Amino acid sequence: MESREQAIAQFNAQAKDRGWLQYCDPDNAFVMRECEELIELWNWARGTQEIPSRDALPVRALKPYLPRLAMVEQIRNDPPQFRYRLVGTIVTRTLSERTGQTFDHESATQEQKERWTCSSLLSLQIKAPLRFPVVIQKTVVGEMLLLPFADQTGAPRFVMAHGRYEPSRDWSVREPCVRARASA
Repeated sequence: MESREQAIAQFNAQAKDRGWLQYCDPDNAFVMRECEELIELWNWARGTQEIPSRDALPVRALKPYLPRLAMVEQIRNDPPQFRYRLVGTIVTRTLSERTGQTFDHESATQEQKERWTCSSLLSLQIKAPLRFPVVIQKTVVGEMLLLPFADQTGAPRFVMAHGRYEPSRDWSVREPCVRARASA
């Protein structure tokens, strides 16, 4: 089994070769405070497990983050296929309503399908939070957090994504982190 560093390097080489708009930050140097808060919630839900089950994180704890969240489920292994299980309102404004649809929906480009599939597979393989900086047409920048979750059997199967995109922002300036509470 390849190491975390090798898997991220392989993803980044693929992203560069294919001209994708994102890469995986091996340092996980998150800027958005929401990402740090979600990682804290993810670790709380994980407890002593390698990754938390999807049901271990109460929806109430996710309420402040729901507009920017998407949850996808791997529904097939070979070839890999993912289905949107939950799509937040802000994500819907960007991508359109995708709940219940697969990554290969007719409105998704081939580049999006490949990038989203490879990013999700990397998250399930690494079994840890991952940061994906994104630049769209050099004018819109963003940061995406991917968190893996297990199904009822403990197998990695779900990926939660949280992201924010802004037309102009200095992403080198970190936001102050306000710790979230995991109250049910």
